[in-house]
Amino acid sequence: MTKTKNTAEIILDTAQSYVQEFGFNGFSYAHIAEKVGIRTASIHYHFPNKEDLGEALIARYHRRFIATIAQIDSETPNHLEKLRRFTLLYSGPVQDYCTCLSVMLSSDLATLSEKVREGLAQFFTANLTWLERVLDQGRREGHLNFEGAAYVRSHQFLASLQGAQLLARSFRDLSRFNMIAEELISALT
Repeated sequence: MTKTKNTAEIILDTAQSYVQEFGFNGFSYAHIAEKVGIRTASIHYHFPNKEDLGEALIARYHRRFIATIAQIDSETPNHLEKLRRFTLLYSGPVQDYCTCLSVMLSSDLATLSEKVREGLAQFFTANLTWLERVLDQGRREGHLNFEGAAYVRSHQFLASLQGAQLLARSFRDLSRFNMIAEELISALT
């Protein structure tokens, strides 16, 4: 373990990588313990059960997302560029032939605790709310040009990025994701 990260963060980092590769039900505390080099009791100390771990994962993911879109908003006045930077959030996992945490958690939705499902819904709501705002403002300010409601377009945009992640992962081809992301953006100009 590194001295710059505490044990709980290292556990969360490791669990997130497992979820993004295998799904929430595709690993156990024993897998994390072996990878991190600790005993499972140490994991239980920080996260008494897997539901607690899931809640911590989605809460951290949501916080990081909120911080990232705030940074995009503060650094990028052009709404087209905001969308480009947003797609980079979804291309990151694809580079490792994974999908984002939220997509993988969604595939295990039926087996997740109510709190994890609520956290996941809040995460997606934050994505869609931000996208709708950017699309609406971008159209009003002349950066974007599209037909229909920004609300509907935000859902289409997010669903397309998530689908592009799955296709890129299946084909082990990042260029597929990039092609779809660029086409999504081009359709809005």
